[in-house]
Amino acid sequence: MATTSLKEKLEKLNKFWVELETSQDFMQSSDKVLRKILRFLPESLSCPEITSTRIIYKDKTFSQGKSKDTTRELVAPIQFLQKKVGQVEFHYSENGIKCNRSSLEDDEVILNLVSERIGTLSAIEEKDIEIEKLKEEALNAYDRTIEAWAAAFETQHKEASGHLERVVNLALELAKDMGFPEEELVHIRRGALLHDIGKISIPDEIISKPGKLTEEEFDVVRRHPLFAKKWLSQIELLKPALQIPYYHHEKWDGSGYPLGLKGKDIPLAARMFSVVDVWDALTSDRPYRRALNKEEALNLIISQSGSHFDPKVVEHFIKVLSNENLINTPHQLRIQAFGQEKVWQQNILITTSDWQVHAAKEMFFVFLAHPDGLTKEQVGLYMWPDASTEELDIKFKNTLYRLRSAVGKQVILLSEGIYRFNPMLEYTFDVEIFLTAIQRANETEDPRQKIKHLSHAIQQYGGDYLPEVDDYWAIPDREKYRQMYIDALYAVAELYFEKEVYKSALKYCHQALEEDPVNEEVHRLAMKIHAVTGNKAEIIRQYETCRQELEEKFEVEPSEQTQLLYDTLINA
Repeated sequence: MATTSLKEKLEKLNKFWVELETSQDFMQSSDKVLRKILRFLPESLSCPEITSTRIIYKDKTFSQGKSKDTTRELVAPIQFLQKKVGQVEFHYSENGIKCNRSSLEDDEVILNLVSERIGTLSAIEEKDIEIEKLKEEALNAYDRTIEAWAAAFETQHKEASGHLERVVNLALELAKDMGFPEEELVHIRRGALLHDIGKISIPDEIISKPGKLTEEEFDVVRRHPLFAKKWLSQIELLKPALQIPYYHHEKWDGSGYPLGLKGKDIPLAARMFSVVDVWDALTSDRPYRRALNKEEALNLIISQSGSHFDPKVVEHFIKVLSNENLINTPHQLRIQAFGQEKVWQQNILITTSDWQVHAAKEMFFVFLAHPDGLTKEQVGLYMWPDASTEELDIKFKNTLYRLRSAVGKQVILLSEGIYRFNPMLEYTFDVEIFLTAIQRANETEDPRQKIKHLSHAIQQYGGDYLPEVDDYWAIPDREKYRQMYIDALYAVAELYFEKEVYKSALKYCHQALEEDPVNEEVHRLAMKIHAVTGNKAEIIRQYETCRQELEEKFEVEPSEQTQLLYDTLINA
């Protein structure tokens, strides 16, 4: 039996609690905190060898030690604001050893102290939830104020109808396509809403002037980013959004304002938004001119790529316009890599005789798979790893010549020793469409939109990626895309199952199993579908199919999870 005094136990408990309260877990996870408490408690108990402990907190139960054959228990409630939210329990089984009365009294002191402190933990947790809720409400109110402020400005200054809504939505789509993390999108949105807020300082007769501005008037206009910075930099919440209002009139070649920044010295958010803003200005009626049609506006933006605009941003912008169906791009090239490698130029299939050698087609797909570009030597490592320097020079030169003869010289560009596929071409590529659809599905919480995007991805997948290419560079991507396809099929099946559209759910399960017949997760979902439709014979057939596939391929039985589900469904 333990001989530690109650005073020593309390000191030990207090020391433990101080360490607990300063740990990262205390601020992040009540589950981890409760498990730590359970692991510590035996050190404070009088008879730990015969005592099991249990904490019931809200809807969860955490236990330590064996609780069978207990002969006595101590229980103390966990309370928060006089409301019981759980309890702490000590259970004793004698097994030939008995705790004396004094020891049990010591344990009861420990029990009550622990329950009180867990109640304090509950109070902190509830307060944190309340604070987060208040913060969210405050931020929502703040954003509504910004929207109202921006809308009032738009109305007062007679901006093109819907201008703010269009540039905000397009800026967010472009930011996503360019890889902005989710947490930064709120700053893009606020910056887009307030991009011209500095124009409040400009007299109406200049803002609304129907003709060309004089140099003096334009000098006044050029000051509005400075006013935006002056006002918005005083608001802590809006500082991260300031890049767009302050810098979006800067130009890639350094001829913009207010600072004349050049190239990548201009923040990416501003480089991105400048394209969006000019596009909407060109395609909207203004006091001094009629709107351009979309083809004219796009041609003008492309012509300014490298001078007014960041060329990389323009590439992404064209892709976003196409994805959003804002432009109908006539595709100069149509490329297929799933199922069979095919390339069409102006809707005419490029044949084997056009490629002249298979290596020319393979080189084309090597460049597609490496959008950042490759040196001649890197291409050689992928295609001719055993070639000498002299052999590589000849093979590369001849193959590139045939490639360009087949698809055009402008398709593969050379810059500073780097060869790369020209993304400025008007082209469509089934792999890019597949990946974009998967990404859009991952970004939305709406089940209908998920089904729409995943179905689009599934339609693009016509078989293995580059099945005729045996080289190692293609194999990892082949398996990656295959797994993404199977995951998409399963996800759609699961979404239809949740919507109780069982026929469609089963169809996608079958498609997934055609691709991966040993996928137990899909077999289990199919069994659940048969169960809710009351078809026990099909449950049995599905399980037997799963068992046979696993036996033939791996010589193993279905997992315990699959067997348990089967038993549960059959015996229901």
